[in-house]
This record gives sequence, C-alpha cells and structure tokens, in this order.
Amino acid sequence: MIDDSGIIPFLAAARSGDRVAMGRLAGLVWDRVYPFALRTTLDHNAAEDVVQETLLAMICGLGVLRDDCRFWPWIYRIAWSKIQDRLRDRRLRSLYERARLRGRNVEDDARSDIDPLEAQVREETLREFFSAIARLNRQQRDILHLRYFEDLPYTEIASRTRTTPEKARVHSHRAKESLKKQLACRV
Repeated sequence: MIDDSGIIPFLAAARSGDRVAMGRLAGLVWDRVYPFALRTTLDHNAAEDVVQETLLAMICGLGVLRDDCRFWPWIYRIAWSKIQDRLRDRRLRSLYERARLRGRNVEDDARSDIDPLEAQVREETLREFFSAIARLNRQQRDILHLRYFEDLPYTEIASRTRTTPEKARVHSHRAKESLKKQLACRV
C-alpha cells in the first residue's frame, strides 16, 4: 500500500513518545476520518464523537499495529466499529424510550391503579430487559426487534434478512432462548 500522506515517519516518532508527531498524526487522521464519519452518520456532532473515539483508540493501540503500511485500513476499521457502536446504542435507546413511553401512557390512563412502587419495579424490569437485549449479538437483537417490536410475520422478516421463513423462525427461537439465558443470569 502506498503511503500517500507520509505517515510512516510520524508513526515511528509517535510510538517513541514525540507529542508533535502524535499531534500531526492525529491531524492527518482527523482530516481523513471526519468526512467518512460525517457521510455515514449524517450528524456533525456524532461524526466528531466518532473521530475522537477513533483517535483515542489509535493512541492506545498504536503499539499493536504491526505493519505501518496497514495504518489507514486499521484506522477505518476502528472508525467503522465506533459508528456501528453508536448506531446500536441509538437503536437500543430508541427501543427503551418507546417502551418507557408506552409504560407512561398506561400509567396516565390508570394513575389510581398503579402505585409508585409498582411503577419503579416496572422501570427496573424494563431496564434489565433492554440491558439483556444489548448483550445479545446483532443478528439476535435485529430478529427480536423485527418480530416483537415491529410485529412482523416471519415471511417479512425472512425477506428483510435475506433468509427463508423457516430459518427466520429458528433464528427467532434461538434469540429468545439466548434472551432467556441472559435474563436468568440476572436473577
């Protein structure tokens, strides 16, 4: 791979503790990764956060990079991972907020029937539930979301996940079993 930005001398100096070289390297990474993060997230604040997290990971992991010519692919993999983490967190927050709002609407409708302790128990149960979902792998979370939050039939899930309805059922069953195990570990 061609080093089109002259980073190899900065890498060696940054590893040896040269702050100026580390600053220059960070500037080069910012100039390249920020447009990528902005195009992907479509949000200036999120793009800045992704670049900052990428820079922090770069600084902490610079010593593990074995091949200096693979620097840019390594940086882009880190950035892509940070973007995926951000999207996953946003999706889970959205799910939690929707569930919480549904719970509040129920409370508003039957305020006299629900005491504060019951509302607190409901809130803690939802928090544990979404925490358990967060510990599942992405495919399992997506299947559960499509089946139980969007209430889609297996045929629609199969078309969205590019599989057969039978496999969608199997994946859904396995995701539910994994979720049960996650919740059982918390009890």
